[in-house]
Amino acid sequence: MRDTFHEIFSTLKQNKLRTALTGFSVAWGIFLLIALLGAGNGVLNALLGNTEMMDSSMNMYAQSTSKPYGGYEKNRYITFDERDVDILRDESVFEMVDDVSPMISQFDSLYVGDYYTNSFITGAYPILKDINKIELISGRFINSTDIKENRKSIVIGSTDAESILGKGRKLSELVGTWVRLGSFSYKVVGVYKSDESMGASYATVYVPFTTLAMIYVMGNDIPRILFSFHGMETEEESEAFEDKYLRIVNNNHYAAPDDKSTVYFYNRLQSSRQMGRVVKIIRTSLWILGLLCLISGIVGISNIMLITVKERTHEFGIRKAIGAKPMSILKLIIAESIVITAFFGYIGMVLGLAANQIMDFTMSDKPIDAGIAQVTMFVNPYVGIDVAVKATILLIVAGTLAGMIPAWKASKVKPIEALRAER
Repeated sequence: MRDTFHEIFSTLKQNKLRTALTGFSVAWGIFLLIALLGAGNGVLNALLGNTEMMDSSMNMYAQSTSKPYGGYEKNRYITFDERDVDILRDESVFEMVDDVSPMISQFDSLYVGDYYTNSFITGAYPILKDINKIELISGRFINSTDIKENRKSIVIGSTDAESILGKGRKLSELVGTWVRLGSFSYKVVGVYKSDESMGASYATVYVPFTTLAMIYVMGNDIPRILFSFHGMETEEESEAFEDKYLRIVNNNHYAAPDDKSTVYFYNRLQSSRQMGRVVKIIRTSLWILGLLCLISGIVGISNIMLITVKERTHEFGIRKAIGAKPMSILKLIIAESIVITAFFGYIGMVLGLAANQIMDFTMSDKPIDAGIAQVTMFVNPYVGIDVAVKATILLIVAGTLAGMIPAWKASKVKPIEALRAER
């Protein structure tokens, strides 16, 4: 075995240019595969960064009628009320509904000392934290006491909290302090983790539903309802629910029973599935492109091995003339193919992983100005070491198989024909 490797390295050393070109094609193929997968994962992670909310939940927005009915003209705007919320909570009517959270919202300005920003104020119930998977960094979310007593409590995003406190201070220091929201002062009870994957020109803050309705005199109007559900997984089941609820809402608000424009349904489960299909297509495309790059390396080493066999035909003839068996020649050529693909494949793998680290350091989590918002387009360009190793092993196996054909031909050459070959 030692003599075999010595002979292989001696042959490679004598043909430095050929070895370098072969090695480059192999290393370049595996490098492109890993770097391409890493870059693709970075884009996909940024794309999926805003999908942390619970998949099995649905948003419903009240809209306008599209046809006249019962003496009312079309384009009449309707809003939900407690009847529309209570019917969702009735298990005898909608047994698949779990938790329901009516929501109201308002724009206003947030002031803290010299800090000022426009805020999207959401009037929330405690259950909203679980439905939307809001991650608290410090303090608590809106609770039932806040709702019952109409407290002026507020939960602020981490981005605003960092701007208010400045660098080097803990976000927990903001909890218990007072901030000004519009014309009123609110006590900060919690800080949640802001979603920066799709930035916006304003931040969302949460206050008790009842407090917001009272301060802005919204009465019983509810423009939006959010709820979680179970057992509604197909499009047919979703459509059946939407049709049933739509008829109830239209009946409550004197709209035509068949008017489907009064409520807009946003089913996160269906959106998540559509996103999943898109992600699957992108990942498949990335792998196809990466494998094509890998094939270029395989073709390179296959061509080089064919040239190698042709150049060494005379040598193989002498070997066979002095007693070398066909199997020994076959092993020699295959071993040379394995050494080249393994060594340069490993170099390509290391360089590919290093490229992903460089992309992570220079590009990951960097916001890009998209005009109306700061958008993060690249997050964690990571490729698992297992994927990199498997791809390298695949290249080694493919390179070995590519070298077997010329090796087999070389082992079958008759000594007299090999000796007659031009040197």
